[in-house]
Amino acid sequence: MRVAVPVFGTGFVAESRAFLGALVLVPAALIVGQRIGALAHWRDYLYISIANNVVPFACFAFAATALPASYLSIMNGIVPLWTAVFAAWLLGERLGARRAIGFVLGVIGVALLVNLGPVPLDAQLIIATLVGVLGAASWGFAGVVIKQRTGIAPAIGLAAGTTAWAAALMAPLWAAAPPPDTWTLPPTSALIALGAGCTGLSYFFFFGLVRDIGPSRALTTGFLVPALGVLWGWLLLGETVTLPMLAGAGLVLAAMALVLRR
Repeated sequence: MRVAVPVFGTGFVAESRAFLGALVLVPAALIVGQRIGALAHWRDYLYISIANNVVPFACFAFAATALPASYLSIMNGIVPLWTAVFAAWLLGERLGARRAIGFVLGVIGVALLVNLGPVPLDAQLIIATLVGVLGAASWGFAGVVIKQRTGIAPAIGLAAGTTAWAAALMAPLWAAAPPPDTWTLPPTSALIALGAGCTGLSYFFFFGLVRDIGPSRALTTGFLVPALGVLWGWLLLGETVTLPMLAGAGLVLAAMALVLRR
């Protein structure tokens, strides 16, 4: 996102992510013999596509206009915390004091990162952070929604149909595509990797995990995101890593340990 968004813009990156993800998932569903059923259950597919694709794709792409990759990854790390909150509300899972404390710690970790990180605190940074948090909340909510509706279609078919729905909903954003002469190799490769890999390939496994072990446990992969995001941001983009940033990431990890520990 940090490589693609400055060249292609928020809207086109969000749409391309859904479109390229669907190009991977729809053939995959057909190859493994799973029905997609995007029209038979269109209301459910529309609901999931908005919560799991349209809102978070747009929010994180917008956040990437101002936030470094390391910030985005730490913010992404609070998705399991939101999932626990929504699972308690909608699935009847017990929240308890430990999970509530964990959620508060996660929010404090993000606030610490934004306030003391290497990027100067200004209105643009605050707005981008709030939008990114909204995207993380939407992903957390979507995990619960997917669990509630896993019976309407096989997991891969559901992933393919909802991603295709998202691509259709955001299709007007193709009008925001930049001129072809700006499509140089690095941002174009980043856009393809984001859509085909980080969306299409990852959803292939994620929807099955949500069905089999539930959204809270499936999203334990969030443990890896802050650490790996900071690492890749430093290694590939030359981003600065500071002690307050690591402290914020540590609080997010501690929060997830409290929320997800059984």
